[in-house]
Amino acid sequence: MGSREKSLSFDPAPFRIGIDLVEVGKVRKIFERREAVRESIFTSEELRCSWKQKDPYSCLAALFALKEAFFKALGTGLSGEMDWRDVEVQRGTSGTPVLRLWRKTAQLAQEMGVVKYALSLSHTKDYGIAMVLLELAAGQKPPTSQGSIPETGLNLI
Repeated sequence: MGSREKSLSFDPAPFRIGIDLVEVGKVRKIFERREAVRESIFTSEELRCSWKQKDPYSCLAALFALKEAFFKALGTGLSGEMDWRDVEVQRGTSGTPVLRLWRKTAQLAQEMGVVKYALSLSHTKDYGIAMVLLELAAGQKPPTSQGSIPETGLNLI
């Protein structure tokens, strides 16, 4: 192919992405009668905001999808001493979702060099979906698909 042909090569840019899709019906079935399970996954503020919605379970499905997507982007899954509530979605001043990290998950993200994020979440009556993009500091290498994250000993999934 002439001089315009360019070969594509993988550039290990310092980005990590995670996405997840959750069925609202499954969330409703699991969380409807199990308050302790809800409270082990969602922060009190996330629950408070969800119960204000017309269908709180579609909101909870999107929040759960976001937590899953975050752990996928991190490359660890939920492991070690991390907790579901270490990843919290709050509303910013303009109403846009803001990600807050706590405890071991915040520590791990810092050790990995996470400096910025972008997120998107949405839901319908049937599904909640979320996407998380993490940017690592220049010079940081994302974890490989095998092994452990340096200095943490957490096994990667």
